[in-house]
Amino acid sequence: MPFPVPGPPLPSPGGTRAPPPRPAWNTNRNLVVTHPLLSLLESCPSFPRLLQLHALLTVSGLAAHRFPASRLLAFCALSTPPRVDHTAAILARAAPGPNTYMLATMMRAFLRAHLPRRAFALFRRVISDSLPADARTLVFALKAAAAASENGSPSAGEGVHCLVLKWGFTGQSMLVGNALVHFYANHKSLAHAHKLFDEMPERDVVSWTTLLDGYARGELADEAWLVFCRMVAAGGLQPNEVTLVPVVSAIGQMGLLALGRRVHHYVAEGGVRVSVNLANALIDMFGKFWCVASAREVFDSMAVKDVYSCTTMVNVYGKCGDLESASPLFEDMPKRNAVSWSCMVAAYSQANQPEEAIRLFKQMVEEGIEPINATLVSVLSACAQLGCLDLGRWIYDTYIISGKAVLTVNLGNALIDMYAKCGDLHAASKLFTEMAERNVVSWNSMVMAHAMHGQSEQVLCLFKQLKGTYIVPDEITFLGLLSACSHSGLVSEGRRYFEEMKLAYGIVPKAEHYACIIDLLGKSGLLEEAFEVAKGMPLEAGEAGWGALLHACRMHGNLEIGEWAADKLVKLDPSDSRIYVLMCQIYASKNKWDQVKMLRMLMRDRGVKKNPGCSSIEVDGKFHEFLVADVSHVHSEDIYAALKNIYIHLELEGYVPLT
Repeated sequence: MPFPVPGPPLPSPGGTRAPPPRPAWNTNRNLVVTHPLLSLLESCPSFPRLLQLHALLTVSGLAAHRFPASRLLAFCALSTPPRVDHTAAILARAAPGPNTYMLATMMRAFLRAHLPRRAFALFRRVISDSLPADARTLVFALKAAAAASENGSPSAGEGVHCLVLKWGFTGQSMLVGNALVHFYANHKSLAHAHKLFDEMPERDVVSWTTLLDGYARGELADEAWLVFCRMVAAGGLQPNEVTLVPVVSAIGQMGLLALGRRVHHYVAEGGVRVSVNLANALIDMFGKFWCVASAREVFDSMAVKDVYSCTTMVNVYGKCGDLESASPLFEDMPKRNAVSWSCMVAAYSQANQPEEAIRLFKQMVEEGIEPINATLVSVLSACAQLGCLDLGRWIYDTYIISGKAVLTVNLGNALIDMYAKCGDLHAASKLFTEMAERNVVSWNSMVMAHAMHGQSEQVLCLFKQLKGTYIVPDEITFLGLLSACSHSGLVSEGRRYFEEMKLAYGIVPKAEHYACIIDLLGKSGLLEEAFEVAKGMPLEAGEAGWGALLHACRMHGNLEIGEWAADKLVKLDPSDSRIYVLMCQIYASKNKWDQVKMLRMLMRDRGVKKNPGCSSIEVDGKFHEFLVADVSHVHSEDIYAALKNIYIHLELEGYVPLT
């Protein structure tokens, strides 16, 4: 096939020929090529055109020479997508063999094609062939080592670092120094990264930004901020839009809103160019401070938005509970990724709208989007809220058993919580036992699971096991312990754990802990002591504490303390119907019918209505909800007939309901 040689370019208005435009792959702006074929290669716009030029270069014998071969390699390595197979063929035919530059170009191609092991194999060839490595080769070798490392081990990169020292690049190449700092920072070896940074004789803005980013991603915000202050104090270098991304992230982690606003003002006044990544970081920072208006201001000012911009804004709305703004923004996104879906599912789950969270998850699966771990955690939380055990089991089988998702600690904890709240304590215990790694949340999930089911012995046994590990119990652990003691009336154990929490672990009891103690003492008939605890608390007992005391008074018929507790509760929430109902029951037990009548009139005058009891059950993936005396269900007659049959069997077994 004859090669169509283009005609001469049109002259420019000044009479000189305009140079052909450089394609995106050709980043070498200083190269001057005079050979006609090679000149055409430098402006080659497409792979089919390259194949034609490659054929002409092969026929002319030029393709075997290093320089033409290196330019062919450059096209294949830097084009999108990288043409690694064609690159390998060019490299194999190069005479008298590839040099370091060609191998480095090939390494770059493999890295862009996400084939780091093949890239690192080429670096080994550089070593075995005793070729003189340059800074560029070492940078690609470090990138390949980082990408190819198993389980995050930096061993291969440390080997490259040894060669850097052996070949004398330390202190001579800022490019290699930056790459080493980046490598160790990526592997969370920040002490090594900082040491290398300090040893660099010269640093540019990339050096500072790399170390800053390492600390920010390692959630060491204070250290990141100190590095930034050092950079500013050193003078001579101005932070750019890339530098400010980890700075903004660190400010968000430190919780310093005023400082964040100063950085935003600096950016808004034109201190740096506002990149998409910087704007996204600012939106995320304001979201952490619950400053929705400021986040939206940054979002609206963006000339260009990517999927992360919209996702971050959806996440901000979701965290702040503004689903009315989050939902339309999510629906209007031109493109959504798994993170976008995950943020919206989490928003519904956290806003106590589990039905919507599950509906959206099912839609996500139907559209072929593979959920990430964060999505599964949110959906499992929604399943726990609804008691949706079937879907929880399906998630475990579909994503964990199949290997589509890795069973991380967070995901394992969410599964344990879901199983426990859905009543499958055996599955929760089995998963807990099988988990390779556990944190305090894992233990707390199991403690709360057994406490929820009234299994106090298992709770105390778990706590004993926990004390034998390196994990330190926290306030949630003791809340589960005290709750279990309350369920089983273990007064002495409850008192002991309450004191142990304060004295041995230095945990300051919260209102919830005091409520458990009040409930424990009250249920055990120690109402006077429970009353003294409620009155002597260093903080307000709140609805939980006074409510527990009122329930105990109703159980033991203590009118005097009950009236005190009810008075406190009415001041906190006069519309809570449970207060009036419990007091009516206490008065009725004392035959004080006038007070019962007065309370009912007070409820009517205040517009307080008793909330009807509600329960739900899942059958074949569908939820059926029932209110007290509900006859709206299509199978109501069958349901009530079954209930009547259950009552008859209960009476035969000697069951007497509480009145």
